[in-house]
Amino acid sequence: MDQQLIDKLEKLDQVKTSLFELKRKLLEDKISEQPYNLTITKFLILKFIGASSKRMVAEISSNLKLTSGATTILLNQLEDDALIKRVRDQKDRRIVWISLTEAGETLVNYVIEQRNLFWQDMLFALTPEEQDEYLRMLEKMEKRIRQTVDR
Repeated sequence: MDQQLIDKLEKLDQVKTSLFELKRKLLEDKISEQPYNLTITKFLILKFIGASSKRMVAEISSNLKLTSGATTILLNQLEDDALIKRVRDQKDRRIVWISLTEAGETLVNYVIEQRNLFWQDMLFALTPEEQDEYLRMLEKMEKRIRQTVDR
């Protein structure tokens, strides 16, 4: 590998790391402003639940790659904070559906709005054409990485 490519890869890694650290810090700051004992993992659970009207515990564990025990503990904490509710399925009482409460929905929407403002600010550094090109290149790289991982 030639030195120019090594230098580009190092710069890419530095910029990527910086952007995602700043995003994580922003989200952590916004989450910590809330009256809940919320962590990034708990927020990701809320966001995943909010993407659908309801989820099963196994879906949450699988999607976030958590053990069922860890998921149960986090769901108990979110339920204690009144951000989620558990409802038994009417047809199969063994199934427990997890959904967001109104407070949970409000919280997820707020944090997503803050995240979107961050990315909007970042994109405003680029012209509309550069924004399109940036997204196109990221999608192209993502596709390549997925092909490599799926092999």
